[in-house]
Amino acid sequence: MAENVYESLRELLDRHPSGCPPAGEITEILKILFSEEEAEVALALGFRPYPVDVVAAKVGLDPQKTTKLLEALANRGVVFAKKKNATYHYALLPILPGLFEFPFMKGERNPTLERLSNLWQTYLKKIGKELGSPSMAFARVITIQEPIANEPEVLPYERLYELIDQAKVLGIAHCACRESAQNCEAPREACMLFGDTCTYLVERGFARYITKEEMKEKLREFDGAGLVHQTNNSRDRLTFICNCCPCCCHLLRFLTELKNPHVLTSSGFIPQNDPELCSGCSICADERCPMGAISMEEAEPAIETELCIGCGLCVTGCPEGALELIRRETVPLPAATARDMGFQILKDKGKLQGFLPLISQPSDAQKD
Repeated sequence: MAENVYESLRELLDRHPSGCPPAGEITEILKILFSEEEAEVALALGFRPYPVDVVAAKVGLDPQKTTKLLEALANRGVVFAKKKNATYHYALLPILPGLFEFPFMKGERNPTLERLSNLWQTYLKKIGKELGSPSMAFARVITIQEPIANEPEVLPYERLYELIDQAKVLGIAHCACRESAQNCEAPREACMLFGDTCTYLVERGFARYITKEEMKEKLREFDGAGLVHQTNNSRDRLTFICNCCPCCCHLLRFLTELKNPHVLTSSGFIPQNDPELCSGCSICADERCPMGAISMEEAEPAIETELCIGCGLCVTGCPEGALELIRRETVPLPAATARDMGFQILKDKGKLQGFLPLISQPSDAQKD
């Protein structure tokens, strides 16, 4: 019975755009994250927050017992919770971003997280081969605003600081990739959060609020540390900013190690060198480029455009100011909204119809 519960939960999670393919590791992960009774309750959830009475009716438990189980899951970062009309509503969390990241965001280390780390390191490679789709990447690279400030025709969704200014709720948590892999000494508290997800994680002790100016300053700090900035592949608003190292970040590793071109798209910019200013120091090639896209030819940087993701780290790290970012000729347009992004990925994979009931109104979900 227990195996059937966990396989049913995996199949439910697999209907999300980030997917959840079958593997022995994910069964073990779900057993660690959910008791059998909790998994039964999770099967009554969708990816839209449902009130307790809807969940209780679907699972056949009384509301008080259902609330207790859902609150335990929410407090462990395994189920999303949002307060509506003074009561909490609950929703499934996808694998990415969600079930993998949230339990690590407190920056703690214990035997359970050690076990999860090992399982995730193997399992995420299986997700990474399929993440995104031919017409829609899962995420996009974005630069801090300074390198493109004077570039003409910079689009609104490329102006990172202005996007931050538009956000109403902002926070920061520990990076799950670095907490899990522990491959480097890059800053750990580096995962930037927005909106309802931020509120939920702060309320449950996984993150803390920061101001807009603090976030901009942190981004400049992380840029100095050589971290790549990634965000959701949509034009409407920020839902996350990851500040990523190539040795721990799963999205970058999906691109570099698994050769999945649909994981993320370029920022839309590419570096250009001014030979009159360049000293030939090779910092851009040896220390700043996370993709190995720069080599030194006759003491000048040569940029392999197919490998470059337009992160701008070579520009911000150049001591002579010899590099600048210029517009790349072609770059895929991000989706209009995060919802559209997910829908396009599901359309490409023929999975959209299976997902729609999981974001239906609670009254409709009660009929499932």
